[in-house]
Amino acid sequence: ALRAMESTPRKRLRPLSDDPAQRKRQLEAWICGNRFQLDKVERLLTQRWQEPTLFGEQRQLCDKVLQVMRRVLGGESAESKSLLLLGEAGSGKTQAVDWCLQKLKEENKNIITLRARGDLYASNVECLRHLAQQIAGQLMTVPQSTGSFEGSMEWFRCILKESFQRDSAVVIVLDRFEHFCGMARQTLLYNLFNLAQDLSVRLCIVGVSEKFDVTCQLEKRILSRFSMEYLFAFLPRDAKELTQVLECKLTLPEDAPGFTTSFVYDFNQRIAEAIAARLPQWMQDIELGRKPTWFLWQCLPVVGFLRRALGDAPEATKQRTLGEDAQRRRLFLRGLAECEHLVLLSLFRQRAAKVRSLSTVLFELLRLVECNGKVLAGHTEESLSAAFFRLISYKLVAFSPVSNSDVSTRYRPCESEVDEEYRQWVEDMAKKQSAMLHNPLKDLPEAVQSWLRTE
Repeated sequence: ALRAMESTPRKRLRPLSDDPAQRKRQLEAWICGNRFQLDKVERLLTQRWQEPTLFGEQRQLCDKVLQVMRRVLGGESAESKSLLLLGEAGSGKTQAVDWCLQKLKEENKNIITLRARGDLYASNVECLRHLAQQIAGQLMTVPQSTGSFEGSMEWFRCILKESFQRDSAVVIVLDRFEHFCGMARQTLLYNLFNLAQDLSVRLCIVGVSEKFDVTCQLEKRILSRFSMEYLFAFLPRDAKELTQVLECKLTLPEDAPGFTTSFVYDFNQRIAEAIAARLPQWMQDIELGRKPTWFLWQCLPVVGFLRRALGDAPEATKQRTLGEDAQRRRLFLRGLAECEHLVLLSLFRQRAAKVRSLSTVLFELLRLVECNGKVLAGHTEESLSAAFFRLISYKLVAFSPVSNSDVSTRYRPCESEVDEEYRQWVEDMAKKQSAMLHNPLKDLPEAVQSWLRTE
C-alpha cells in the first residue's frame, strides 16, 4: 500500500547549501523528519552486518566463485574441480565463499559443507578426522583416534560416496591453504584432489589463502596431475572500488520491508553524498591498503556519519583534514611491525648519506642482527626485504627517479617519507622525561634502543 501511493516519479533531493548554517539546518530538518525511519535503518543494517551471507559487496567475485561451484556440483564435465581463492586479509574471500554456499543451499538443501583451517592441525590424520566428524554426526561408526591415515581416508571416501547416492554434493573449504601445503608429503591434499577427480562423486574443493604464491609450495605430483582454477580478491584500490563496497554495506534495497520507496530513495542519495564528501579525506588510507571494515567503522552510526560528512561546510572540512592526515599517519606508524620500524630507523640514520637504498639498509641491519643474535634472531635478509617492500606499498618509502633503468631494485636510491616523525621519536628517546604520550620506539628491544643512541 505504501508503494502504490507513490506512482509519480521521484525528484532528486535538493543539494545541501554551501553556507554552513543553512547546510546544517537542511540536514537536521531531514533527519528530524525521518528520525523513526532512521532508527529502523540502524537496526536493519546491524542485522545485515551480523549475517554476511545476506549480501556480498564484491558481486563480480561472488558470481565467479558461484559459477565454478555450480559447474562442478552440477555434474558438468570439467577439467578442474578445485578452486583457489587468493587475496589479502580483509579483501572479502571468506564472505564470497559464505555467500556462494548460501546460494547453493537455497538451490539444493542436500549440499554438505565441510570446513578446515590449516593452522589448527598438527598432522594430515588430525585434519581428516575433523572433516570426517563433520559428516559423521548421526553415524554409528567414526574413525578411531589411533587409526592410520589410509584407514581414515577409506572410511571418509565411503561416507562421501554413500551421501552422493542420496543426491547430495559436498564442498570442502580449506582455509589457510598454505598450511596444508606444509603437512607431511601433502598426503591429505593429494587424496582430496584425487577424490574430487572421481567421476562418481560431486565434490568441489575450495582453497583460501592470503599467500599469492601458495601454488609454488605444492608438490610436483599434485601440480602435474590436478588442475585448479584461480580467482583473486583485492582490497579497494581506488575511490570507485571503495564507494561500491560502502554503498553495498550502507544503502537499502529498493524493496526494503517497512520503508516507503520515497524514503529509500532519499536515504540512499544522502549516503552516496556523504561517502563522496568523505573520499578526499580517505585517499591516503586507500593507498595505505586499509581494509573495508576500517572505512565502515568510520561510517557508524549512520546518522552520526551523515552529520559529520554533510553537516560541515566543504572548506571547513578541508582545513580540518590537513591536521587529521598527520595524526592518522602517526597512528598508522605506531601500528607497524618491529621489522618495519627497523627499516625506517635505518633509513633515518642514513638520511645524511649520499645514497640510501635497500642494499645499505640490509647491510646495516644484518650487522645489528649479527651483534645481537639472540634478541633479533628472527630478522633475516628475506624478512627485512619483505618489510621494505611493504613500506613501499604503504607509501612510507619511495624510490627516487633514476636516469639509468638498468639499476637493480636492491641498489635503487630511495627516500623515507617519515624521517620527520622518526626524528621526533628518536629525540624523545634521549630525554629523561618523555614529552610524548606514546613513543613506539620505546617498545623496541633494548638492543635496538642502544643502537639508536650510538648514532
